Amino acid sequence: MIEFYCTVQEGCIPDSVRGSLEEAITQCCFSALGEDQGPVDIGWSEIPEGFGFRGGRPSTTSIVRGRIPDGCDTETRTKLLMSLGDEWCRITGAGKDEVLVAARDWSYKG
Repeated sequence: MIEFYCTVQEGCIPDSVRGSLEEAITQCCFSALGEDQGPVDIGWSEIPEGFGFRGGRPSTTSIVRGRIPDGCDTETRTKLLMSLGDEWCRITGAGKDEVLVAARDWSYKG
């Protein structure tokens, strides 16, 4: 199983593109990790306007964090994270400095 949880700033990622983002996340995971590692479960959290700041200004940054099957090598993980970031920016119009993408192994306890 694969899980991703997307934390977004209110008003930055409209509901109308979230389905496209979920499809892209699923396809990126299947492409990098294989469909047999699925299903892909995706959750959302929205930070209310005025509650997130970066550099003294309201934040527009999204965080896409996941849990993937144990044993993913560095090359595969890099491919996955880069493709997730690229797709997020393509779909949302966000800049590369507006999305943080991370994925940890299921067994990681840190």
